[in-house]
Amino acid sequence: MARRGKKQSGNIFGRWWEERRDQHLTILFILSLTGLAAFLWSLVFFMFMDGVSEMPDLIGLSWFFAIGGLILLGVVGPEFFRYNEQLTLLREILELESRAEIQKRRKEAEEAASLLGSIHQGKLLAHYKNHGIRAGRIFQSPATNFATEESWIVSWWNADSTILSEKTGISNLSSSNAHKSLIVGSITGIVLLLWNSLFGIARMTTEGSREYTIDILAWFQNQLGSDLNKLVEPVSFDLLTLILLGVFGLLLWSTSPMVSLKSSTEEE
Repeated sequence: MARRGKKQSGNIFGRWWEERRDQHLTILFILSLTGLAAFLWSLVFFMFMDGVSEMPDLIGLSWFFAIGGLILLGVVGPEFFRYNEQLTLLREILELESRAEIQKRRKEAEEAASLLGSIHQGKLLAHYKNHGIRAGRIFQSPATNFATEESWIVSWWNADSTILSEKTGISNLSSSNAHKSLIVGSITGIVLLLWNSLFGIARMTTEGSREYTIDILAWFQNQLGSDLNKLVEPVSFDLLTLILLGVFGLLLWSTSPMVSLKSSTEEE
């Protein structure tokens, strides 16, 4: 009886996971990001915030985040990178215009599309149709039965062309490494600035608690020779902090995929 119940439970989870194949990459990305955020929180808590002496009530929770984050990264991380690698491979093939080259890489393209779900199967079948290539047996349905739109988070994370690269004319800004670095960097900047303004990240004395906000404008003026108090009590938003929040927010928005412009151009 126990074995039967366990088997049925496994089948239920397997069916649930298979039914959401189109969301696999998104789910893996969110879980990986959650694991990384949990581990980074524990790292900051123990190493930079002196949490052991200042916030003893959060020690247990921080250890849970550290262990849970590492386990989650260890289990989900490799699978996320495998999916992301297959997505990169498929995108390379979808950019090919040589019919012979497409047929040469047909097997790996179809395996990648099958792993990633119906959205990517539809894109591959549409690419086949444009180049007069018949779909393999791995696809049992015509291209019209497959979705062609990705979830917004996947489209954003893997954007080929962004608002920033289109507006500046610098195509390298939409390269995978640069694009993802801009996303992570801008989000990190926004979080740090908000945390500093709302809760404080500095301490008045060596033994004190980190409960003071750094007035970034005053700090900058001190570097130029002024003598201003750069530590204030939260909640505090100085002018330079607001400007930096606007800059990071604009930078984050500019990493959005250039979809609307492309769509309007195609319609014309």
